[in-house]
This record gives sequence, structure tokens and C-alpha cells, in this order.
Amino acid sequence: MPKGRILAVDDQRYFRELLEGMLAEEGFEVQTASGGREALSMLERSNFDVILTDLVMPEMDGNELVHRVKQFDPDQDIVVVTGVVDVKTAVDSMKLGASEYLLKPFDRDTLASTLEGVLHRRRLRVEHARLLAENIEYMGERTLIERAMALFSFLSVEPLTERIVDGLCVETGAQGGILWIADEAGADTLRLVSARGLVRIDEEPEALAISELLPEFRDGTARSQVVDEQGKPAEDGESLVLVLRDESRVSGVIRLTDKLGGDRFDAVDRSCAEKFVGFAQSALVNAVRHSALERRTLADATTGAYTTEYFENAVRKEIEKSIRHGRTFSILKVSFAPLAPMRQDVGERACQDWLGDVVQRFSGLQRSSDLLGFDGEGQFMALMSEADTLGATLLKRRAAEMFDSVLAQALADDGAMAGLAAEHRPQLSLAVVTYPVDGTQLEGLMRTLDERLEQDRTSLVHELELDRRSLAECFDLLLDRGFAESRDMVEKIGELVLAEPLRSTSGRALLYASPGRIFANAVSHGLSESRSHADKDVEISILSAAARPTGLDEQVSWVTDRTTHEASFVIRLGAGPAYAVICDDVTDMGRGRVFHTADRSLVEHLAFRVQRDLAA
Repeated sequence: MPKGRILAVDDQRYFRELLEGMLAEEGFEVQTASGGREALSMLERSNFDVILTDLVMPEMDGNELVHRVKQFDPDQDIVVVTGVVDVKTAVDSMKLGASEYLLKPFDRDTLASTLEGVLHRRRLRVEHARLLAENIEYMGERTLIERAMALFSFLSVEPLTERIVDGLCVETGAQGGILWIADEAGADTLRLVSARGLVRIDEEPEALAISELLPEFRDGTARSQVVDEQGKPAEDGESLVLVLRDESRVSGVIRLTDKLGGDRFDAVDRSCAEKFVGFAQSALVNAVRHSALERRTLADATTGAYTTEYFENAVRKEIEKSIRHGRTFSILKVSFAPLAPMRQDVGERACQDWLGDVVQRFSGLQRSSDLLGFDGEGQFMALMSEADTLGATLLKRRAAEMFDSVLAQALADDGAMAGLAAEHRPQLSLAVVTYPVDGTQLEGLMRTLDERLEQDRTSLVHELELDRRSLAECFDLLLDRGFAESRDMVEKIGELVLAEPLRSTSGRALLYASPGRIFANAVSHGLSESRSHADKDVEISILSAAARPTGLDEQVSWVTDRTTHEASFVIRLGAGPAYAVICDDVTDMGRGRVFHTADRSLVEHLAFRVQRDLAA
């Protein structure tokens, strides 16, 4: 068990790494922040025993950080670090509430002893509070009820679950807590929704089957149990497990760990926790009902999709969950424009009916966990939890195919849409962004979506009508827009495109290459590099007339049939930048046509055309 949880704040990376190494060797659990704003953000999600901060930092100095922290948590212990010339500043920080200060330079022993002294005084305060609570137990009972009653002020499930875990940690002295709840009444599986303190979220199961819980939890004979590391009941167990019950069924499970001071959870802890959980269950039922009512109220009447306001709020919550649990998610945005000419031709009612049909059919392409939002003006978005860029791009392609089918059917039917002029047909644009690759805040993600929508509208895919052409025709048209370049430069471009997915750690990627002579060396070098990046989630396919080389890594697909095209190319699609380079197979001394692009829509089109040709 670590001596304590430390948040080290310093704008210099070297000093952050130095502190992290020194403290880890002394038995502390350490996290670092590069400045005051990042530290405040981390404090919103996690608790630390001591904050160790430099005083001299850009944007927000140490004194301002001390002041801000003490505003929302007066009991937080803070140690400030400064040079001899800034002792006055350190004194000022002590006046603001800092617990101690250190003068640079200092050694590891000085650092450790200072922090241990602060933690010792902290433990004395905690022990004093515990003894005081024992002497005035009736006041403790009143405080528990006040904290529990405060749960009813939360009408949103996510913040309520966090407050439930926080409240139970306070009542029992636990330093870590984790909560699983059922998505709906009668569900057989509980999903992880909240974690706090000394919990390694990546080691916790995403879901718990109710059938695997202890029998006394399933049959309702027990509401809490002290358990060991294997989850078996034990008087000296290290964890306290409690269940939430909705009438006769289990609706949630909470596990509390790492009691302060290394003590074991006792009967008093179980009694207090069970009383708190009783209130928590009622508050959670209210929040679930309110959320269901909110969803019905904020749904679009025509399509059943949620309003923009509700959708954006859901994205903010998804960002918070992704930060806590280290997950990813994607957003797909679909736009039909312009709609005014269409309304003029077929009328408002027919236009809205058609949009409703499109959105409802699109919802059929989604997973049950995806969320659909619609603004009523020809734009809708899909929030895809735990979906990476490639997964979202597949949905984007299916959505485009569905749109073409629906429009063609509407024009063929003998209805209002049959009178729509060709020049007034709505044009489809689609864009995908992924958290955190394309942004970490709602505003940034939405801005990138709009930029990519505009790029899709002006993509060569539409201008050259590439959807109607074979892969070979696509390459010829693109090479006509290329330029003459030397063999050496083309090889360098190819090497760069090949190397990117092997260096990247941002997610899955597809890489298609047809070496010919111009990219032969680049592909050979890239394949040798792939052997040292076997852990990368990159799907590599090589199209070549030559036989598969011996000793080639198993993750590389080798396709010898090369009848659908003559050009050499490298295409990379996945999280981060998309890129493609196409060239004529020139002679050793010659110059040939070269086309390269970072147009995401064009790269997607080429990648999926290659994929389709390979599957044919």
C-alpha cells in the first residue's frame, strides 16, 4: 500500500519526472500536472493526500493554485517548492493555506521526510475526528443523514453515482470506491459507472453478472459483506461490498477499499454504509426516472432523435466518463444541404417526412448504445461510445449508401418527392471525429466536425464523381491532377506515409500499398519496421505481382492478384491524419505523374474501394 497519493505540479518536464521517480522510490503513489489548470482539472476527478507544487509557473503560479484549491477544499494539504530568493513568496503561500514549503535544491530524504510529516499530521487530524465522532455518535448519525439527504438534489445519474461513492468513502474511511449499476430495471448485468480514489480502473471489469454475486446478495439476506481479494467473505477482508436493491432485485454493487490507516472495515462501517445506501437507492431511482422523462421530453417529435441541447449534454458526459476510464468515442455528423430548394419543390410536409424516414433508417444502422441527435434543419449526429475512427468511418460509409438508396426510392415512387428537380436534390456530407485524437472538449470536437463537413463538400470524390468509377479510373483521373516529380522524392513520400501508422499509438489503422518499382524500397523498409511494432493495431495489405517473401510478419496480408489497376500507391486511413500517394510506375531515371492528398473523404473512398476490390 502506498504511503500516500501525491500530485506533483511543475511546468518543467524534467522536474516532474525527477519528482515522480524520487517519490515512487520512497513508496508514494504519484501523478503529475504541467500547470495549475491541469492540476485543478485532475482534482475535480481524483483526490490526493498532498499537492506538491512549484511556485514559479506561467499562466497560474503556485500561490494562485494554493488559493484556488483552498477555496473548494480547505483541508487539502499543499507543499510549495521555491528557490531561496523567493522565500517571501513561500511565506505568502503559507498565509494562503499551504501546509509546508521546500527550498531548492533538496535531496530525496528531505522531500520524503517533509511529505511524511505532512501525512502524519493529516492522519492525526483524521484520527482525532474519528475519536471525536465516537464520543458524539448521535451527531455523526445526524451528519450521515444530512449527507444522504443531499443525494436527492441530483437529478442526473452520472453526478449522483459519483456523490454516492464519495459519500460512502467519507462514511467508512475508504480511500477507494467503485460502483456498478443496472442500465434498466430487471437487467442481468451491471455496468461500471463511477470510481474514486485508489482504484485502478483498467483492472476493473466493465460489467458484473448478477448471477455471479454472492448468494446472500442475490437472495436479499445481506446488504453488505467484508470480502478478501478473491471476493470471498472474510472477517479480516480488505474490501467492503454493498448492494443496491430495487424492490427484490439487485440494481447496483459498490466496493470500498483501502481504509485509512490500514485498518479493516468493521461493523460500525457496515452499519453506516448500509444506512447511506438506503437513501442512495431511493435517490438513484428518482434520477433514473427523471432521465427517462428528460429523454422523452427532449426528443424530436418527427424522428424520435434527441434535440441538439440534449445531444451536446450527452457528449459532455461522455467526455467526463472517457477521462475517468481512459476510453474513446466517436461522433458522426450528417448534413443535407441545401434544403430550401427541396422544400420549394415538394413542400414542407413532404420534406420533413422524408427527413424523418432518413433519420429513422439511419438509427437502424446504429448500435443500441449509440445516441442520435437531430437539429430539424437537415443535420443529425450519432454519438458512438467506445468507437474508434475506423469503426465510426464504417458507419459513415453505410450511412452514405443508405442515403443514396432512400433518395433513389423516394424519387422512383409516385409521391411528393417524384417532382423534385435534379438540381434541387439535397447533397449529402458526412464527417467523423474521435475523442481524444481530434479534441478533448465539446467545442473543439464540434468545430473539427464542421471543418471536415466543409472539406467533404469540396472533396474531389464529388467533383470527379468517383463513386461511379472503377478504381483504375479513379487513379487515372487523380493522376491527371498530379504533378511531375523525381523518383527519389516519390520514394521519400511513400516512406513517410508507411511509417506513420507504425509510429502512431492513437488507434487502429488500415494501410494498403501497391509497391510496383517506385515504392518497392519504401515498402520493403516499412515491412521490416513492422516487425518491431508487432503490438500496433495496424492492418497492412500489400498488392504485388511478386510472390510473398519468406519470413514476412503474419500481420501483413499479401495479395498477388493486381489486375484492377496499374498505378503504384500507398493509402493510410485511421485515427489521426489520413493520407494517400499515387504515382505512375516510372523508369529509374525518369519522372512520372504523382498525386498525393490528405483529403479524408478521398482517402476513405480509395481505401474502401481497394478493400472492396480485394474482397471481390
